[in-house]
Amino acid sequence: MERLKDSIHFIKIESIREEKCLEDCAGLTWKSYRPFLEAAQCDNRLALAACAGSVPVGLWLSARTPSEETPKTHTLLSLFVAPEWRRRGLATDLMQAAEGELSALGISSVTTSYSSILPGADAMSCLLRKQSWAEPVPDRIRICGRVGDTFATSRAWDLLLKRLQRQGVRYLSWEEAGDGVLEQAAAMVDAGEAPAWSDPRPWKDALSAEFSLAIFDGAGGLAGWVICERQEKLGRWYFPIGWVMPPEQDRGTLVGAYLEGSRRIQTGNGASALAVLEASPRQGRAWRLFEKHFSNFALWSDRLLISQKDLGIEPALLFE
Repeated sequence: MERLKDSIHFIKIESIREEKCLEDCAGLTWKSYRPFLEAAQCDNRLALAACAGSVPVGLWLSARTPSEETPKTHTLLSLFVAPEWRRRGLATDLMQAAEGELSALGISSVTTSYSSILPGADAMSCLLRKQSWAEPVPDRIRICGRVGDTFATSRAWDLLLKRLQRQGVRYLSWEEAGDGVLEQAAAMVDAGEAPAWSDPRPWKDALSAEFSLAIFDGAGGLAGWVICERQEKLGRWYFPIGWVMPPEQDRGTLVGAYLEGSRRIQTGNGASALAVLEASPRQGRAWRLFEKHFSNFALWSDRLLISQKDLGIEPALLFE
């Protein structure tokens, strides 16, 4: 199909005054991201609309990464082109225009992540490669299933938990472990004994103290933790973080924590309660075990793909 570049113009959403046009822009991104379109967020995000006349037909939405370590980084939240305007190169033009705007703002890099099972995942990967982004790679595996099916995947799970118990491994909920477990975990992160991505502090207000677990080794020391959050609107439990010290990784201690968490959820909420388990290559053996033993019994599973692009901003330009 012929490209119609001359009929398209790009405009920052804060410059749009027509209410109908703003409503149309909101329809070009996920509902959960629409609060980013509000004018009050303009200092922290870039919302760039591609318009045919006064009608938005595409939208780039990225937001500043909330980290002191990466203050000049944006995260691409969504990139969408209306179906009737696809296959004309509009996504490419919109991405190039957005990257130019970010460069002008002094943003040095852009990252993104997306599910491998989204309908547009392959097209997104092709677009990123075409625009010289880093090759998209799997960063996490996510598996959603009924907690009652967890133990049905293998008879070995009961044996694993019994073996860990004999070795002195204990799983205590954050309620049972007491308030000090958060401070202890935070101290381990600050001291470099636990990786930054495992930091439980950002989840302090959202975590379920009933089903988040502190993991203690045979000597009684804190050896790791698993964070569990209730996602009420989605009707499920979510395990975004799980970490154990290296000596525990090959003993199945982290897998045992997820099994124990699932067992506790089943006891309190029934076998049909839904849970999403998440693992990454940083968790070593857990990634491989999840994919091997749990994926075939899942209601759905995917991989979260990540990519990044350096916008090539010279440091001196950031202060001009």
